[in-house]
Amino acid sequence: MKHYLRFIMVAAMPAMLFMSPVFADDAQKIRDLERAISTPVADTPAPKKLRTRAIVFDSDEKPATDTKTPDVAGNINCSDLPIDSKSVAIDFSIQFKLGSAQISPASEKMLKEIAKVLALSNKCVLVEGHTDATGNVDQNNVLSKARADSVVNYIVEQSGLDRKRLVPTGKGSSEPLQNLNPRNPNNRRVVFKVVG
Repeated sequence: MKHYLRFIMVAAMPAMLFMSPVFADDAQKIRDLERAISTPVADTPAPKKLRTRAIVFDSDEKPATDTKTPDVAGNINCSDLPIDSKSVAIDFSIQFKLGSAQISPASEKMLKEIAKVLALSNKCVLVEGHTDATGNVDQNNVLSKARADSVVNYIVEQSGLDRKRLVPTGKGSSEPLQNLNPRNPNNRRVVFKVVG
């Protein structure tokens, strides 16, 4: 009887793992990312401009070109987005080898899923690397940027996405999760910010 119960437990283990909060949470985050990619970011009304009177003199200066205008193919240069661009942020616990920017094989499946979702649209995506507060602040900043670069490289290699759409940046330990000790390992994450 004990062997029979052990067999049932071993056979049911994969199903129980799939139903665990970690996998359910990751599946929900993938759905949130898909929703952010496929729907426009809620528009906010532009602030009213004050009416002023001014005297304008002609000059020989050429007007500055808008760096956010589409190119001939209609693509926007995502690296020129302002820092405060309105976006939808979804964070993922992407695992890396200790003190390294090398992606752990345990996170490759998740990154492949993320790549599939990002391929559904041409929106710009800011890819932010974050660390916890252990270690040197400057090294954490460098490491978080290197990890964001690794994630972008992996996604581009897996999906063939235009690299210009993905903007990697390192935040170090400057933005810990709310109500969490800055040294908590859960602060090590990669945040995908979809810009509408």
